[in-house]
Amino acid sequence: MRCTHDFELFDLNNNATVAFLESIFKVSEVYGNFHKYIALILCMFGSLANAVHIFVLTRPIMRKSNVNQLLSFIAICDICTMLSYMIYIIRFRLLIDMENPPLGHALIWVIFIILHVVISISMHTIALYLWVATAYIRYKSIKKLEFNVQRRNVPMWIFGGTVFIVMIFCIPTLLVHDVTKVTTESGDLLYNIDVSEASKGQTCFIFKLNLWLTGILFKVIPCVLLIIFTLALFIELKDNQQRRKLFISKNSLTLHRVSAKTDRTTLMLVILLGVFLCTELPQGALSILNGLYPNDIHQFIYTSFGEILDILSLINCNACFVIYPIMSSVYRRTMRGLMQSSQKEVKLIVENTRFRINSYYSLSKNDDVYL
Repeated sequence: MRCTHDFELFDLNNNATVAFLESIFKVSEVYGNFHKYIALILCMFGSLANAVHIFVLTRPIMRKSNVNQLLSFIAICDICTMLSYMIYIIRFRLLIDMENPPLGHALIWVIFIILHVVISISMHTIALYLWVATAYIRYKSIKKLEFNVQRRNVPMWIFGGTVFIVMIFCIPTLLVHDVTKVTTESGDLLYNIDVSEASKGQTCFIFKLNLWLTGILFKVIPCVLLIIFTLALFIELKDNQQRRKLFISKNSLTLHRVSAKTDRTTLMLVILLGVFLCTELPQGALSILNGLYPNDIHQFIYTSFGEILDILSLINCNACFVIYPIMSSVYRRTMRGLMQSSQKEVKLIVENTRFRINSYYSLSKNDDVYL
């Protein structure tokens, strides 16, 4: 695909530029040999981990918090993203000879690819904005402003509104894709995905619009909002700690415990913010550059780094399960209690099964005696 009247970023007559692009292609080629396995492991682990995450967060003691309810919705979005990507990896990476790829696919799998793109973008974006809402609620609850964040059904309304808005802005993603027909030498009719003619018209306006939406609305804005609310939260935590010092002695054990808890929470929020910035901002910046220089960035950079960007998103999908248990002692206690209960239930099932087997063999022996 070539967009007319666009700026050129790379001078292909420059030897240094050509060498730079060749190094990018080599890195992409080397990583491409391992991507499908890394992605599959992340998807399998992440889906199972987030399922456990949802199970813990929906317990009565955890469900009372609106933040935990939002985290449950985030985990659901992450599971949808990873399950869709896992099916894609298995069908289009593991079950296909990449050295001799087919000319096309069945129509149902082409439709799945388009749905996979929309699901991956929308679910991941919904999860990002729910994280922003979570940071906002945490800030409000600490600042104790007149905002009832613990009101019932607030997380459901936030989730529903976010889904509705994101789905509307995902419409350009559907418009830039088109299904094309391919006829094989044996006369079989197959299908492929290509950039739609409508998105190429008027100097690729719809194509660029989709890239700008993806880069700015879906990546940069949620990261900026998360930075703002996280910094505001840090400031409020510091102010609260200073106010406590006015009422509690500096050498008090109570102050030491409160400070340790605040430092641990602050550290975890820094880690969470760092994960988001490292995984999302590069994708947003690349999408914006892709909108400015669609010919060069899309052809030379985006297609080479696409799989690496996918891995960054999958890492982000696993961040909550890894970080939140460290942040919350209530979460750890709840998970520990569930694990102990599960062990007791498994032990009881095993004992009942063993008792039934022993009873069955005892009755069989008695039958033999009577016979």
